[in-house]
Amino acid sequence: MVAQAVEQDVALYPQQWDFVHDDRRFVAFIGGRGSGKTYAGSWKAARRAMEPGLGMIAAPDFPMLEFGAKRAFIERLEEMRLPFVLNSQKGLITIPSTGAEVRLVTLENESRVRGPNYSWGWPDEFEYLTDTKVWKALKGSVRHGKNPQIFGTSTPKGKRLAYDEWVVNGTDDHALYKATSYDNTFIDAEGFVRSLGYTGTFFDQEVNAEFVGFEGLVWAMFNREHHVRSQECDDWRAILSVDVGTRNPTAILTVRGEPERRHIQREVYRGGMSSEEIIEAVESEADRVNPDKVFLDPSAAAYIETLRRHGYPAEKAENDVTFGIGQVATAFADGMTIDPSCVNLIAELESYHYPDNKTDSDKPVKQFDHACDALRYAIASEAQASRPQIWL
Repeated sequence: MVAQAVEQDVALYPQQWDFVHDDRRFVAFIGGRGSGKTYAGSWKAARRAMEPGLGMIAAPDFPMLEFGAKRAFIERLEEMRLPFVLNSQKGLITIPSTGAEVRLVTLENESRVRGPNYSWGWPDEFEYLTDTKVWKALKGSVRHGKNPQIFGTSTPKGKRLAYDEWVVNGTDDHALYKATSYDNTFIDAEGFVRSLGYTGTFFDQEVNAEFVGFEGLVWAMFNREHHVRSQECDDWRAILSVDVGTRNPTAILTVRGEPERRHIQREVYRGGMSSEEIIEAVESEADRVNPDKVFLDPSAAAYIETLRRHGYPAEKAENDVTFGIGQVATAFADGMTIDPSCVNLIAELESYHYPDNKTDSDKPVKQFDHACDALRYAIASEAQASRPQIWL
């Protein structure tokens, strides 16, 4: 009955259907935004959960796991009327009638996936992974049973993990399925894409799911191998920097150290928050690190006033874009590093670019730039405070 429901009653368009039913060792669904990639991944996971064994559902961070892959998988189980037991403390879903167990894993580092031998693994939004060691550990941990399988779903982020694994180094054990945002016939794709407002190379990546190399990157000197690493820095001076979003995500960065030794330790990156939730998130981060300063977008005057009233050292950030871009470039040249857990900041850095046919007066394209703005606020505001004052 359950198998019949999955095979016959599920609405999937052709690329989704082929992906769900492909049994090769490494299968990827690379799709544009709104293409239904997580939906397809959840159905593939549901099919595998009809067999006994230990599976893994994973995502780069907790919000992506909790509100993306986990939620979608549970919805599939409910649609199949398949009883399950969720142990949130252990991060485990058990399906008694099939003998399946599914671990819920965040992929901040390789230790998260080492240990158990899995029959299958579904890493959702895996292109946000910043540490290749995590991907290698994931591949090594899925090796149990007759048909061990990793099936990943994601929007591409340049020419990196998915491109290397499936295009450059793919074998007969690999299968790559691609879909644009327009391929999802179950939504108003035209209206959805129009609402995104994407253009140029970013449109090619985020809508057409193309593996692109961005021209005119703002910080072209940024390099994962050189700039992405962990640091023991809890005793370093801290500041917070906040790009407030209401319709867009809010980005909160914890920046440690001084100009000669600076590290981006942590990010909070979340959309759909109310004003009260944004204040709570900033205060929670501030209580955790006791920052010297909390820099916010100058347009967020009400937030600055509220934080000050609550006893936090909130200030308007320096928002001279050209000055800030130059200061961040200098910081990267001086060896500024970013923790691998800051997946959204890293992804933005690799796509933050100037418009095509840029002129000297052009600013970067205002798309997918919320963490980049927070980074610019932090570095520029600190630099502005130390600039010599010229009196005329």
